[in-house]
Amino acid sequence: MAFEERSGPFDLSNHWTTSPRVRLTASCLAGLEHDHAARLDKVEAFAAWAFSAFSSAYAVPSALELSADATSYAVSLCIHTGTAAPTWPSSVDELEDIMLLNTGYRAKGFAITVTPCSNGAGPGRVAAAEFIRTAFHDMATGNIYQGTGGLDASVVFELGGDNPGPGFPTTLTTFEPYLSSRASMADLIAMGVYTSVRSCGGPAVPMRAGRVDATEAGPPGVPQPQNSLFTFQNQFLRTGFDTPQMISLVACGHTLGGVHTANFPQIVPAGSSPDDFKAFDSTGKTVFDEKIASEYVSGTSTDPLTVGPSQSVGRASDLRVFSADGNATITSMADPATFASTCQAMLQKMVEVVPGSVTLSDIIAPYDVKPVALQLTLQGGGNEIEFSGEIRVRTTSRAASQISSVQLVYKDRTGGNNCGGCNIMTATKGTAAGFDDNFTFYGFSAKIPSESSISAFSVLITLASGSTETYDNNGNGYPIQDNVMLQSPQSCITGSVLSVTAAVRSPATSANLVLSLKVPRTVVTPELQSQTVALTQISTVGLYNIVTGTYTLDAAQVRTTKFDITSGQASDSFKSTGDLGATCAPLDSASSTSSSSSSSSTSSFSTLQPRSTSSPSSTSSSSTLQTITRSTSSSSSTSSSSTLQTTTRSTSTTSSTSSSSTPVLSGFTYQGCYTDSVSARVLTGRFTASSTMTYKSCSTFCNGYAYFGLEHGSECFCGHIFSNPTAPAPASDCSMKCSGDSTQVCGAGNRLTLFKSNSQGPSNPAIPGWTYDACYTDSGSARVLTGKYVPDSALTVEKCAAACKGYQIFGTEYSSQCFCGNAFAAATSE
Repeated sequence: MAFEERSGPFDLSNHWTTSPRVRLTASCLAGLEHDHAARLDKVEAFAAWAFSAFSSAYAVPSALELSADATSYAVSLCIHTGTAAPTWPSSVDELEDIMLLNTGYRAKGFAITVTPCSNGAGPGRVAAAEFIRTAFHDMATGNIYQGTGGLDASVVFELGGDNPGPGFPTTLTTFEPYLSSRASMADLIAMGVYTSVRSCGGPAVPMRAGRVDATEAGPPGVPQPQNSLFTFQNQFLRTGFDTPQMISLVACGHTLGGVHTANFPQIVPAGSSPDDFKAFDSTGKTVFDEKIASEYVSGTSTDPLTVGPSQSVGRASDLRVFSADGNATITSMADPATFASTCQAMLQKMVEVVPGSVTLSDIIAPYDVKPVALQLTLQGGGNEIEFSGEIRVRTTSRAASQISSVQLVYKDRTGGNNCGGCNIMTATKGTAAGFDDNFTFYGFSAKIPSESSISAFSVLITLASGSTETYDNNGNGYPIQDNVMLQSPQSCITGSVLSVTAAVRSPATSANLVLSLKVPRTVVTPELQSQTVALTQISTVGLYNIVTGTYTLDAAQVRTTKFDITSGQASDSFKSTGDLGATCAPLDSASSTSSSSSSSSTSSFSTLQPRSTSSPSSTSSSSTLQTITRSTSSSSSTSSSSTLQTTTRSTSTTSSTSSSSTPVLSGFTYQGCYTDSVSARVLTGRFTASSTMTYKSCSTFCNGYAYFGLEHGSECFCGHIFSNPTAPAPASDCSMKCSGDSTQVCGAGNRLTLFKSNSQGPSNPAIPGWTYDACYTDSGSARVLTGKYVPDSALTVEKCAAACKGYQIFGTEYSSQCFCGNAFAAATSE
């Protein structure tokens, strides 16, 4: 944030604080800032001074300096001095993930629906355009003078009428899986603008969080095509947009999509256009660009709200709006760079029109280093605590191949160094990418004495050059509390019963389970309701009291519920029922079960061994080779694909129990019913949804991918690998009939009916002198192959084989790691 005050004829800070009818938000992003709009009484002189003083002193872009009419002024005052690094944890952490993790490891998959830009739920439909339109219609009834409405998700209650067509309910249903206590529907609607614009090649619209969802419909007032120019101007002015800004926002909103006959038959008569749909411009289904403006200015526009039948029926609304200032604004926007920068500003302004009671966060910026899925688990009869999780490192400008190691340096419970070496090493877990950023995840699992425990840590990155970088969370350290800990191995969901066990450090003896439940209602999205359950103490283990409790969930809530464990001011928060297993382990077996239940404690790699070996270790390996070779059908150079092979074996066992109903599709092998999570999709290559979904239609849509999965009756996901952890589920869990064929089963909530192509997917070439062995587990704290390690961002199995010349075994892991050895140096399993 960088808002600086200047001396002048008026004292700026005093004027701001003593004008009760002023509401200005001043903040910076690359020198481009906007306000929420301000209505000032008798302040014309002040506005003129601000316009002159600030524009001359700080070179604020003229289009953003001053907006005025007879009764209101909107002034943007800002100096960019850089964006401060975010401090973890933050209230925006969940939205930051949704915004940035599009594909790869731990991908949220929020952009799947609008990738590519031409994606849509039916003929003539463009999902990206529907995302933007939903945000505009939600915002359009706001009133900045009364501080009411704006982008508050009231559109959920306003479908039909001013909001016709299937685009609105489809968009809201698409966003619903991401709804949580940390991601309101209003924030998701705003995030849809960023995602759709960026996916279609447009600018990155700055995003803030903190919107609060409305609980009822707002007033009517969405602009309609038949409105007069005067009505348009007043409607937009009510939300803080003057005439030039109105023109800009309409152009930005109409660069994608078009008009459907079903919604506006007078504008696009039936049969007059393919699919009864007319695009706003020549690239309206594929690209966010300036064509809506340049084609209008050049006289070649095909915009149905500018030319054609709309003129004769009084609905040429774009023509009225664009010509409102003598075509001055729309002419300037015919320039691609101007169009992009103006739309970045106007769309940000649009999503920041919020009720007066709402305070938005700082602009969401990516962390350079971010802890992920941290968990403390009491083990060893209470004598030790397992500390597991991952560190996400931003590798946008510095490639992961330049990083030699990532380690945690931690402080004990009192903030001291009574923790032995106090260092925890990590191992690469996977990579992810967004529109503009790349990330690498480094996992760890370590045992810490419960007596000394942990309170915070910093992250030390050692580069291949030998230099180091320390990240200490802006001087605060990355905090972690051990007053209350969810015992994941001892917690589970059996049927619909959630059983939770937690460890509470003495002298505390009580804790609460706080659930955030999605409760259906008469509109398209559920309501979030909080439910608190008191946990009961059942035992004491070392320094900790063990508490437990149960809660019966509705079927739809079994895999969609977030929960916290609280004790006093301490909290182990934002846990997901979707991450829990079906069996609760007894506490005394935690040390032997926590590794398998922790997603960060083990990793997998593929090994290759020479065909001819004579050493004792190779003889042992050769025996293993025979067993493993028989149970695998293909090899892979990435750990994700290796995990798929192991998972496929488990799946075939699961599916065999219900062979009489095993789905069959020519060219594909049914894998079984698998777990999925809306917060971490298993298949992230491509997505669609349809009211006529079948095995065949999904397989056709996923042509070229190794896997496709069907979920929730009408959803289809594609991918070459499993991007996030999954596990076989009982066949009965996949119980929803396919929307296009009631004889077929298309998964269920957070359940995938999974198929694998018999002809697609990654495979390894034959390598002279080597034979594929199997997929094995590995651990960052106890490597299986220790002879040599070679990181390579462009790794192939051939390159790893060459690097391991002279060794008996080599293994590839996480797409970019090569390990060599003559024998297994640590315990491992297939």
